[in-house]
Amino acid sequence: MKGMITAVEMSQSEGIDPKDFRSALRAANFKWHSHNDRWVVPIGSSQHEDMLRVLSELTKNTSQHASTVSAGSVRPSARQASNSDEAWIIDLCDKALGKKAMRQHRFPFLLGDPGSSGRRVPLPVDAYYPDLALVIEYHERQHTSSVTVFDKRKTVSGVGRREQRRLYDKRRQEVLPENGYELIVFDYSEFKHDRSGRLIRDPDAETIVANRLSGF
Repeated sequence: MKGMITAVEMSQSEGIDPKDFRSALRAANFKWHSHNDRWVVPIGSSQHEDMLRVLSELTKNTSQHASTVSAGSVRPSARQASNSDEAWIIDLCDKALGKKAMRQHRFPFLLGDPGSSGRRVPLPVDAYYPDLALVIEYHERQHTSSVTVFDKRKTVSGVGRREQRRLYDKRRQEVLPENGYELIVFDYSEFKHDRSGRLIRDPDAETIVANRLSGF
């Protein structure tokens, strides 16, 4: 459908099993979705943004825990998003800039590779500050290190998830400046973290963020 997108299309664009995505969507318990309805929403709508947040968190949790998942593991849900490293870093950016970011925003010119239907899904950015023309991305460990089980999954790009992530990171770095937006990338290695790459909630992080954003 023109202007519409399905949960299957969204999950396949990220190399996620559609069943896992639908399960996470049901766990999110969105008031706008009835139990028997299909997961089909208008592109760019608030419902689409809700689904994107669930997909983003599912993608991150799958990559972080892929090598240690057991039969008794609990599937991640949207409720975990507010506790993620990305959310914490963007909170610090909001504080440093004195502004509230648009999170998981999608620009119409920043597109992923075409899926089986030929449709190209707009790629999300972690944080967008419209009046500053500024985009901020937070790169977790999987952006630079392999997570073997997860990264072997094929994506719509015809490559594994790690290679697709690299291609999409590069696309953001090229396309955003071409369209007049400045991109700042924070990497997990800039901050105190544990052996798995998870950030330690250390007060020095606020200083690091503020120094990187001092020009705005």
